[in-house]
Amino acid sequence: MCVYGFTMGALVCYLGGLMAVDICPKKATGAAMGMIGLLSYGGASLQEKVSGYLINAHKTVIDGKTVYDFSAAADFWVLSAVLSFILAAMVWNAKAED
Repeated sequence: MCVYGFTMGALVCYLGGLMAVDICPKKATGAAMGMIGLLSYGGASLQEKVSGYLINAHKTVIDGKTVYDFSAAADFWVLSAVLSFILAAMVWNAKAED
C-alpha cells in the first residue's frame, strides 16, 4: 500500500509539474512549480478534512460497534476525480507564451 501511495503521489506531482512548465513562460518555471506544489498540498489537506468529516458524520453505533458508511465520501471522491479531469482537459492543448 505504501508503494502504491508513493507512486501515485509521485505521478500526480510529476504530471502536474510538467503541465505547469509546459504552459508557463520559461522565466517563470520555478514559480509555476512552486505554486503547483503549494496548491497540491492545500488540496490534499482539504481532501483529508472533507473526507474525515463525511466519514465521521455518517457513522452509526450498532450493538456497541461503530459502523462507517463511506457512500458520501465515495461520492465526494468520484466528483473530485471528475472535476480534476475536466480542469486538466481545459489546458490540454495550451501553449506557453514566449
